[in-house]
Amino acid sequence: MENVNLTSLPPSMLHKIFSKVLMTVGRDDHFYRSANLIFFNDWANEVKAIRAFKVKCYRLGNSLAIYLEEGKIHRAGERGCVLAQFVDAMMNLTFSVDGRGIVHNYPASTRQHVDEMFQIITSWEIAGNWDYEKPPMFIYVAERIDPNVPHYCWCSNLDPPMFVVSLEGSRLRWKCDRCFWNCAAWDFCYAIHLTACAWPIED
Repeated sequence: MENVNLTSLPPSMLHKIFSKVLMTVGRDDHFYRSANLIFFNDWANEVKAIRAFKVKCYRLGNSLAIYLEEGKIHRAGERGCVLAQFVDAMMNLTFSVDGRGIVHNYPASTRQHVDEMFQIITSWEIAGNWDYEKPPMFIYVAERIDPNVPHYCWCSNLDPPMFVVSLEGSRLRWKCDRCFWNCAAWDFCYAIHLTACAWPIED
């Protein structure tokens, strides 16, 4: 079952599956509080049972449901939503850029965690909605961030160079903290800009 991509199924089949889940799980509040809703967000308006499932999760305090429904990053983060905590930390990092284009306020996140969160962001289904009005603030901030820091930093001159493997399997040149977070902040701005229709960023 874990190898099945549920979001690739037609809405009618998803409705049947989630209707069955709602009937089977019943009053198991823990299930609703801990359910991961991230990959079903775009189906909520098409599949009635998914909407009902999300509402039940929200009412029982599911932190990710709070984040998706209300856009309350801090509140969802305080309730344990890892994605909200990541977005909050990255926004603090992104908006700490100085006049030289260098970011500060590095999050406590590990590089693997950053990689995992970016996998979620970039794999989020946006259903081809590229014509909505995107908030320009992230592009303005991205233009202030210097993504070329690694080109003139000592870490780019390591001989022999060091490499790391990302979760998707690509081999990337290792970067020092300053270069890593500058590049991560720049990538984050563009990822949020492109997925803004699905990202609650009110606070």
